Amino acid sequence: MDTLPKHQRHTSSATASRAGSTSGSTGSGTTNNIGLNILKSPSNLSPSSAVAAAAAAATSSANSSSTQRDQQVEKLLKEVKHLKQKVDILDKENVALKKSIYDLSARYAASISQGGLSYRPGPFVIENDAATDSKTMMGSKAQEVISMAVQEAGGNVDGYQPGYAHDGKAFEMRYELKGHTGAVYTVEFSPNGSLLASGSFDKTVRIWDTASAQKEMMCLKGHTLNISDVAWTSESNMLVSGGFDETCKTWDVETGKLAGSFDMEGFVQCVGWDFMNSNIFYAGTSRKILATVDTRVPGPSSTTIIRNDAMVNTLYASRDGVHVITGDAQGMLKVWDIRSQTCISSTTNGTGKLPITHITIGRRRTDASRRAVDDYDEPRYMAVNSFDNILRIYDRGMDPPKSDTRLVHTLKGFKNKNWPVKSSFYCGSGYNASILTRTSAATIGEKSSDTLFGSGGDYLDLPEMKEEKSVLLATGSADPYAYIYNVGEENAELMQRLEGHTDRVYAVNFHPTEPILASGSADFTVKVWGPTPSRGKKKTIV
Repeated sequence: MDTLPKHQRHTSSATASRAGSTSGSTGSGTTNNIGLNILKSPSNLSPSSAVAAAAAAATSSANSSSTQRDQQVEKLLKEVKHLKQKVDILDKENVALKKSIYDLSARYAASISQGGLSYRPGPFVIENDAATDSKTMMGSKAQEVISMAVQEAGGNVDGYQPGYAHDGKAFEMRYELKGHTGAVYTVEFSPNGSLLASGSFDKTVRIWDTASAQKEMMCLKGHTLNISDVAWTSESNMLVSGGFDETCKTWDVETGKLAGSFDMEGFVQCVGWDFMNSNIFYAGTSRKILATVDTRVPGPSSTTIIRNDAMVNTLYASRDGVHVITGDAQGMLKVWDIRSQTCISSTTNGTGKLPITHITIGRRRTDASRRAVDDYDEPRYMAVNSFDNILRIYDRGMDPPKSDTRLVHTLKGFKNKNWPVKSSFYCGSGYNASILTRTSAATIGEKSSDTLFGSGGDYLDLPEMKEEKSVLLATGSADPYAYIYNVGEENAELMQRLEGHTDRVYAVNFHPTEPILASGSADFTVKVWGPTPSRGKKKTIV
């Protein structure tokens, strides 16, 4: 610098002094670096350009950080979804395991506390009387352990009944029979209980072995339109089917061959064998006809026709071999004398005169002390389905069908309007049903509140609730359920709604001697229901 002129040395010194002053006055590393970059930059950038460049660099860094964060979030979400799927699978497996453990525990507890299961896990029920003293002792010990566990859990020991299902359901689905390719319109157990027949809109009748293998035994083909009804002979060796092809066909069940075909006037709505003569069956049609067919007589002369004034939808052949009861499209219950081919009595079912869809007859064991009950004793109680969503139960008197009928119950809760559903009684000894009722309940209901108190304000003694024997009555429904009612002489109540079908339940039928119910549905399946394995027998009522 000594070689420079004096005025140049002064200018250079001042410039350096100003630069040093500017650099030192900021006190910021970032600003200092920017100042150095400005001094070193060959392009000699302005301060505003330097600030813009710094901002761009910061934005680029922030975008890169945001992208990485988004990727991490997406990865975490995928892991969470995967873990949730695993948790759902584990939950389902846990529920299935708990159910399996509960079922096994319930059966085991029932077996050791009652000396054996009341019902075997097959379609038909047998009693196990082989109880031993050792099992009784084990049962007491098991009950003690269970009671302790319930107490520790804060439960009510008095309300615990080891012989009954935990959810209070009396029946559960045992088997599902698949094979039909159309709606199942009718189901019927054979009188000997070993076979089940089902008729379908797929134009076939299928025979199922429900006693052992729970499988299809044969498929009977011959009808050209929907099957509407089937019926067995009392010997369980012949079957008659009616269809919308205006024919009735008889089948040899032992060989699976068609035994005969009989032309009818109109769609066949219902069929039934004569109880006394297995060579004769009856059929009701859409053309207001009740037909009597003798299978031994060839040709058209085999059929005798009785004209009704309405479509015959359902029939029941009395055990005397003389009378047939029909239900028709005008809501009339009629009793016909087959010998004279005349109607001897007529009863209106309800007030709306809506079509009757089915008649089922059931025996009441409570009558055993007053009259003999055997295979030829005419059942006393009759249930009638109709299009008004009401299932009516009639007392047919002591000498049916000659005696007058009396309406005793009207059951609601299911759906029957505009759909032809069927019902079935179970009165066998394998299921000891009962129901609570109060004597003179109707009279009590009519009294005012003042008459229920004495002069001092004390309650008057009301008739005690009594437990009476009852029967089970099942019905199909226009919703995807079957319904079971508990029916006594004085009272009736809904016992259970059977859930399992996915479409209308057209028909139900109880096994003749065991508490087993078959149901046919528009979902193409037949389901077989039985008492829950953990449900014990109720006490005997005398």
